[in-house]
Amino acid sequence: MAQLIAALPEEERIVLTLFYLKSESAAAIAQRLAVPERAVESVLISGRSRLLASLGLATSNEAHDHAQDGKQE
Repeated sequence: MAQLIAALPEEERIVLTLFYLKSESAAAIAQRLAVPERAVESVLISGRSRLLASLGLATSNEAHDHAQDGKQE
């Protein structure tokens, strides 16, 4: 897992490390980095998606989209 995190873009690596490994809240990370809390939340979402993709797992939205692809209207 450490290799996957190390391979993330710097912004995602920093935010995910602070959130998951240092147990900092999104608000605390936002204050530390001088960015809006919503920006931190967005980076958490994109970072998690990138990690899941690296592991070969789809996000719930991707899984839903694929399930819809197989349905006929």
